[in-house]
Amino acid sequence: MIDGASMVHFAALGLGGLAVLGSIAVVVVALVQITRAFHLREAARASWALAVICAPVFGAVAWFAVGNRIDAD
Repeated sequence: MIDGASMVHFAALGLGGLAVLGSIAVVVVALVQITRAFHLREAARASWALAVICAPVFGAVAWFAVGNRIDAD
């Protein structure tokens, strides 16, 4: 029989799993967009990819907020 505490534990594990899968998806989408951002120079694309790899969630959020809107010089 599953009691209330076990049910809460399973719900927490499920939500944690969804959070992990969501963060992985955000990082993968950011890396795909970076590789397809031909308006950026090669060094800028490499820097953005390195930022996303080294700081996955922060780097991906920074890419979506700032990097994707940078015009090439």
